[in-house]
Amino acid sequence: MRFAIVDDSKLDQDMIIENLSKYFEETGDDFTYQIYENGVDFLEEYTFSFDCIIFDIDMPEMSGIDVAKNLRQKDPNVTIMFVTNMPQYALEGYAVDAVDYILKPLSYPDFRLKIKKAIRYVIRNSNRKITIKTPTGVHIVSTNDILYVESKLHYIYYHTKNNIYKMRAKLSDVEAILSPFHFSRSGGSFLINLAYLEKIEGNEIIVYGEALPLSRSMKSSLMSAFTKYIGGMDN
Repeated sequence: MRFAIVDDSKLDQDMIIENLSKYFEETGDDFTYQIYENGVDFLEEYTFSFDCIIFDIDMPEMSGIDVAKNLRQKDPNVTIMFVTNMPQYALEGYAVDAVDYILKPLSYPDFRLKIKKAIRYVIRNSNRKITIKTPTGVHIVSTNDILYVESKLHYIYYHTKNNIYKMRAKLSDVEAILSPFHFSRSGGSFLINLAYLEKIEGNEIIVYGEALPLSRSMKSSLMSAFTKYIGGMDN
C-alpha cells in the first residue's frame, strides 16, 4: 500500500508514520510512504503512484481541502482522507469524496478504524489485468472494463463496453478470480460488476443499461454485496 502524507508539521508527520507502522505491523502487509510538507509541491510532483493520500487541512499557502480539490481534477479515483485539529472544516472533505477524517492529536484506535476503512476503498477501486484465451487469440482485459460475465453451454462470455470475449471455463473458477474486484453473482449463469449495477427491481437488474435476469435465491446476497460496495466495505 502506497501512501502520500501531506502535512507541514514534522510532529504530525511522525505521528502518522508511527500509526501506519503499527497498523501494518498488525496486519503483516507492506506499506510505503512519501512526505510532502506543502500542497503546492505535492500537486507539482503528483504522478498517480499512490493508493491513499493523507492530507492535513490547516497548511500554509494552500489548505488541504484546496489541494484535494485540485487533485480531483487530475485524479478522480485515488483515496483521500484528512487529519485535522479543525473538525469544523472536516465536512468540506466530503465535497472531494474523502473517505473520512481523523482528529488530532491522533488516537491509534480511531486511526486504525479509519485507515482500515480507507484501505477498503482502495481495494474496492483497485484494478487488475486478466488473461482471456479465446478461439481467436489471447486478450488482456482490465477487470474495470468487464460489465458482467455470462456462462452458457460450457463457455464463459466476458461482456465489456466494446467487446464480448468467449472462452471455455467454469463460472465458479472465474468467480474466484473476480470476486475481490467487486463482482457478485446475480444468478446461476451471471457474475456482474457491481460498479455498473444501475437498478434492482423484481426479478431483473440493469447493468450498464442492459436488463439481466435476477435469481430469487441470489437477490438477498446481491443486494447485500451491493450495499457493502457502495459503503466501501469488503464483499
